[in-house]
Amino acid sequence: MREEERAWSYALRLLSLRPRAREELRQRLLRRGFSREVVERVLRRAEEAALVDDRAFALLYAEDRLLSRPCPRRRIAGELRARGVEGALAEEAAQAVLPELSEEELARRALASRRRLWEGLPPPVALRRAYAFLLRRGFPPELARRAAEEAFGPWTSASE
Repeated sequence: MREEERAWSYALRLLSLRPRAREELRQRLLRRGFSREVVERVLRRAEEAALVDDRAFALLYAEDRLLSRPCPRRRIAGELRARGVEGALAEEAAQAVLPELSEEELARRALASRRRLWEGLPPPVALRRAYAFLLRRGFPPELARRAAEEAFGPWTSASE
């Protein structure tokens, strides 16, 4: 089998698992040992066949991420950039999907997925864990604090 046919077959296999950004697919093909010329031809062919489209990928990724594991939109934009999506397109996609969900609502949704884990704990402990969880997800401290207090009650001097 020719190198280009092997590269095309590998690209199709990767794309059958999940959508990928153009740069992510390029890197996977290069790591597999295909020449740059072959990789570029395969990428052009995939784009012509509408199998690789960074705009569609970015929108799909951002929507899936906001619904499955809510986090701030700036974090999603960063994840998209890390996957090879151009910066302006990453920002645009993160802001464009699900505009009805505010950052506060995203924080609430993120907490809802974990709330059962902390409900039997003393309120100050649950509050600290919820706050730390939201910080790890990338929410700003003030927003994380408001969302945690909304879920588990206000901070008291004993919990700080």
